[in-house]
Amino acid sequence: MTEICITDGIGGFNGLKYIKDAVAEITAKTGAEARLTPQGARNRLCFNCPEYYSDILHAEVADKIAEVIAVGYKYEYFKTAVKVAGLSETEREILLASLIAADLNEDKKYAFDRVKHIKEAAIDGVFNFRLKPLKAKWKDIAEYMPSCFVGEELKAFVSFLVENKKKRAYIDDCKVYDNYYRRLKRCSLLGGGEGEIIREVLLSNCGEVEIRGNLPETDEKYLKEFFGDRVYFTQNSYL
Repeated sequence: MTEICITDGIGGFNGLKYIKDAVAEITAKTGAEARLTPQGARNRLCFNCPEYYSDILHAEVADKIAEVIAVGYKYEYFKTAVKVAGLSETEREILLASLIAADLNEDKKYAFDRVKHIKEAAIDGVFNFRLKPLKAKWKDIAEYMPSCFVGEELKAFVSFLVENKKKRAYIDDCKVYDNYYRRLKRCSLLGGGEGEIIREVLLSNCGEVEIRGNLPETDEKYLKEFFGDRVYFTQNSYL
């Protein structure tokens, strides 16, 4: 058996749970076991995996570590660093999700390249010592943001970010799926509150949205504002 262990500091339990849940299917298929436990000032997630499948599981775990950094850590950074007036709390959360999504794939790849060979990773340590250029990039973005936004400016900003994206996200019973019909839960790495569906859609990096069923009023409002005629309603189940 091979052991893969990940730790994170206080507040890191949510990210480790996200990783554990995201790789649950492959964990089960490979006969691996996952244990998530708090240990004093740190939280620890360990996988015991048959040697034959260890490289496959490790690659999946590294991918999700990179996602925790590119979404969760970036959110925590922007939540403090981006100081924008003129928006409601929901609109501010939408703005932060949009900023995260703008270069999510690039940030994730950068982080993945620096964790893919680590069998014992401290996520906060990797972020603080191996990803300083990434943090510097986020600092530049935060400093570039205007000090004040209004509703129409937010609409123009988010619409610009999604207009050239081709993939389609699917919403079924208020659950968001990517273009391969895989359930998306990246929003669990962000703060709570209204607009969870629209933020999940933005984090999917899609340019079109297909919806089955009713949506909360807030989510439907912003989906129509940002995606316009690229929002489609259907009666058919996707699953």
